[in-house]
Amino acid sequence: MKDELTNAEYAILGLLMERPCHGYDLDRLIEQRGMREWTELAFSSIYYILGRLEKRGLAESRPDPEKKTRKIYRPTAKARERFTRTTIRALSEPHPLYPSVLLGLANWPSLDHATAIEALERRGRALESIAAGVESKRKAAMGLPPHVSVLFDYSQTLLRAEIDWVKRASATLGDDHGKD
Repeated sequence: MKDELTNAEYAILGLLMERPCHGYDLDRLIEQRGMREWTELAFSSIYYILGRLEKRGLAESRPDPEKKTRKIYRPTAKARERFTRTTIRALSEPHPLYPSVLLGLANWPSLDHATAIEALERRGRALESIAAGVESKRKAAMGLPPHVSVLFDYSQTLLRAEIDWVKRASATLGDDHGKD
């Protein structure tokens, strides 16, 4: 749908719904809340997204009274309605995931068995590292609102589930069941 928010727009707009901010404030909040673990927000894209939101009539800016070279952005009434609709949809409607690991499994026979098993085990080690990083950020984010804690819990739950799946898949496929 043309008027739908991208995930990046939705994330930035969500922070603006909490309070008006300038780009550096948004970057600090994104970092503090570990949002880069579950969104595709780089510092370099924040002002681009803010500009896009403003152009679409979803944010408005005014000069920062403390530093005139900065703009403070806030959501518009139009944004509040769109944001509410998007939030309800995000919370209530599951969306299919298309992780590349599924294509890798579909193409498993194209690799020799040892190479394929090693690739799967490498995935498990990478997931363990990511999970440790999320846990570290979760500990650093203590004292933040409960919904932020639940965000970390969601990420950790998915990571733990995939780590467990990799172990089971490695055991199953490592028994040469996947060989012709």
